Amino acid sequence: MSRAFKLLVQARAKLYESGILPTRRLSHPVISVGNLTVGGTGKTPLVIALAESLRERGFRPVILSRGYGRTTRGVLVADSDWEQCGDEPMLLKGRLSDVPVVVGADRYEAGVVAEQRQLGNIFILDDGFQHRQLHRDFNILTIDPVEWAGGETLLPAGRWREPKTAVARADAACVQEIAGTPMPQLPVPTFAVRTELDGIYENGTRLEPDTLKDLAVVAVAGIAKPERFFASLGMLSIHPTECIRFADHHRYTMSEIERLPGDILITTEKDAVRLRGITKRRYCYLRISAKIPDVDGLMSLILSRVAACK
Repeated sequence: MSRAFKLLVQARAKLYESGILPTRRLSHPVISVGNLTVGGTGKTPLVIALAESLRERGFRPVILSRGYGRTTRGVLVADSDWEQCGDEPMLLKGRLSDVPVVVGADRYEAGVVAEQRQLGNIFILDDGFQHRQLHRDFNILTIDPVEWAGGETLLPAGRWREPKTAVARADAACVQEIAGTPMPQLPVPTFAVRTELDGIYENGTRLEPDTLKDLAVVAVAGIAKPERFFASLGMLSIHPTECIRFADHHRYTMSEIERLPGDILITTEKDAVRLRGITKRRYCYLRISAKIPDVDGLMSLILSRVAACK
């Protein structure tokens, strides 16, 4: 099955490269952030960091997102209901209150709506590396160096959406810094990304880790790579009595949460979006951010390309 999937991926790529499958352009520049594997490469924190950097430089960024797992169709501007727009768009909206997040399976149509409403003047295409229907002015590939150093088994047997050779389609790669794992040698400009722990939050208020020391803390995660979240808790001297894994984007139920042990749950920021409003149990979440040591170098590369495309 993976071999058949690879043939389909290669055929699709040739159709776009030949122009048989069309690519549509928006009026404003588009920066795409995506990856070659299924989840867990730090796209969402990087999108937040890019939006903040663009905003600091005088742009009005708009994020275009597919809105995976939402209950609605068509194009909508993310507001307050994660079920209507998806958990990741709601996380982005919570962290970037003044940056519009427009959700739509067709990201071109989402961009057209944003332009018609004059929501901003530059787009960040979230998880867009394979969304080739929309022209992008700058392609950023996010990479987990541990995955990169490992095998390359494509879907459905493995985690890879495309072969590693697709990295040549990127304008830059952002590689997670992971202790003991060297940066891969890539054919495109490469930037390190550090994951920084911003602290533990409960109902939007920061908690000191010491406040949890006398409680039975249970860690819960429904993300692509929960083991990294669990390891991060140890860095904050939080040692859960139990670590419970759910599938990525898991839709929690009240009874499911009520049955979990412990005095307080600790989870990821994305999971916290899905827990909101379904339980009266006490829970908190870990907030993380992406820090790019050479952010000026990356932004210079992006803005030079954007300027050249005008």
